[in-house]
Amino acid sequence: MITLGIPLLLFLIAVSAIGPMALNGVLPATTTIMVDLSTRYELVQLVLTVFLFANLLSQLVMGPAADRYGRRPIMLISLVIFFIGSIGCASAQSIEWLLVARFVQGVGGAVCVFLPRTVVRDIYGQDKAASVIGYITTAMMVAPLFGPAMGGWMTDQFSWRLMYLALAGLSALLFLLAYRYQHETLGNRAPPEGATAVPPSLWSASLVLLRDKGFVACAVMQAGVVGVYYSFLAGAPYVAMQSLGMSASTYGIWFSVVAVGYLSGNLVAGRFSESQGVFRMVSLGAIPFMLGVTLFWLGVITHHPAVLFLPMFLVAFSNGIALPSMFSIAMSVRPELAASASGLAGSLQTAVGVLLSLLVGYLLPFSDIWLFVVVTLSMLMSMAGLKKTLSIERAKRSADVNAPAILSS
Repeated sequence: MITLGIPLLLFLIAVSAIGPMALNGVLPATTTIMVDLSTRYELVQLVLTVFLFANLLSQLVMGPAADRYGRRPIMLISLVIFFIGSIGCASAQSIEWLLVARFVQGVGGAVCVFLPRTVVRDIYGQDKAASVIGYITTAMMVAPLFGPAMGGWMTDQFSWRLMYLALAGLSALLFLLAYRYQHETLGNRAPPEGATAVPPSLWSASLVLLRDKGFVACAVMQAGVVGVYYSFLAGAPYVAMQSLGMSASTYGIWFSVVAVGYLSGNLVAGRFSESQGVFRMVSLGAIPFMLGVTLFWLGVITHHPAVLFLPMFLVAFSNGIALPSMFSIAMSVRPELAASASGLAGSLQTAVGVLLSLLVGYLLPFSDIWLFVVVTLSMLMSMAGLKKTLSIERAKRSADVNAPAILSS
């Protein structure tokens, strides 16, 4: 029986950290890349979209692969792919080259999204897993907390290429650590009574999950929550640097406010998820989420960085509270398909992120207000998923309570 020892815990934290760093640490370089590669904002913004799209496809494949072949080999292969993509980004001489390399990086980076929390779910039960995921995310947010600020500083002082070289170096180090400390956890928990064998293919695993109303509702809830974050990542650099005239360094510093919000929410999740339960945690997280999205609309009348980043602080705080529980719920629908569920849920939310980032990139040159419209629509989608998730859970509990009476009669 594998346990979550300190070396494995620290490794999972580091792997979880490199994903957000690769996602948002490069965003302060947007305008610099526009000049250096002689291209337009719509094309440079695809650096985010292409990375997300690659994550989407990779999670669909890597999740079932991890359920079939094991967590360890998928971890090692993905880190090698990430390294190759990072070197390609650092050496790009055109926007086309950069986007292709960014796609490769995103394929490898998908492992950072779903596999660490899958390993945790292999070891712990639903509520305890949510608590541990919260603590892991709290610790790993220390790196992304400074990622955009460091990325902006590197861009202003040296070159945007240095950011990608740093990511390549980190992935090489993580590969060595994975080889040493990433033990196989597939099969660490006995499958639940009556569970079927792991489906042999990507499609059959996905069909099993997509036929489950509880999984679909949770996936919609997650996609809406993360959709607000992706919309912000796609649109905030334009609004901040084009409309508000902020430098890359200043943007990176302000973005740290968002990371602090997420870190603070994770601390709450780590402390209370096990005692309060996952469904209560996602309900509590909805409060600052709705408040933050509502406050975004102050940006229509007030042109100040605070009205862009402080509402996002509340949204990030909400995400920190609720997302660990959402992930645990999704993986607990079919525990024998934990990696498939984690990967598929991540792919669905990333698909929404790709569409929203494309939409924001297209609409923002017309007016900043479109950023606020898109995040509001994403919030409404999340609330619909939350309502359905809680309804399914109430029906399940009611059936469990009534079952003894039915059997006795």
